[in-house]
Amino acid sequence: FDNLLFQQTATLISSDIQNSRIPSSILLSGPEYSGKLTCALEIARVISCSGNESGEKGNWFCNCPSCKKNRELLSQNIILTGPKICSLEILAARQTLLSAGLNNSTYMDAARFLFLRAVRKLTLRFNPFLWEGNKKLSKIAPLLEEINDCMEELNPSLPLVENDRLDKITSIIAENSIKLESSFLYDSIPINQIRKANSLARLKTVDGKKVLIIENADRMNESCRNALLKILEEPPEDSLFILTTSRRGAV
Repeated sequence: FDNLLFQQTATLISSDIQNSRIPSSILLSGPEYSGKLTCALEIARVISCSGNESGEKGNWFCNCPSCKKNRELLSQNIILTGPKICSLEILAARQTLLSAGLNNSTYMDAARFLFLRAVRKLTLRFNPFLWEGNKKLSKIAPLLEEINDCMEELNPSLPLVENDRLDKITSIIAENSIKLESSFLYDSIPINQIRKANSLARLKTVDGKKVLIIENADRMNESCRNALLKILEEPPEDSLFILTTSRRGAV
């Protein structure tokens, strides 16, 4: 849990994972912007890690195929849903990346990951499978396509583009991300997305567990809560459910 700073939760969950005590569902509660989603994403990465050359597992810099995908939030095993304001983090991460590029900073790689992950925390919520049948999908798809095309130029395996180009493509990404969030992101999770996420969680995987992350779970309506409860009572094999909330008493 190198990517989760100053949180005792990391020590507790790390111990559970090492001792094979991780449950099928977890609730992470705490103030807004206290690292709950970061913790959930780290759990997803660590439990799917296949280890490095020395056999060590879970290190942030692990080069196993699973960790590489999880660091960039490209793993097919992560299903992310739930309402959240993502644009503030995206804009702040963009400024950090532009500053790092301009000053050729030593934290350039970290700034690139910060921006990529900030954007994908939003785009993951627009998984086409979760939105299947929704009339808005035809308007969402072009925005996602342009974001993903620009993100390819920021691939961590490639040299960072020149500053002028970096400013342009990150601007395009940020503008389209804001459009996605303001025009299409829900205030409460649609029940059909809970059902579709359940179907995704039941699909078999060859590398680690399926991890369904539901942010701001307290903002689900009653029908969503009932649908989720049925899933949690009989969870699919090789799947993990992580709920986050800033209002534990409302869950």
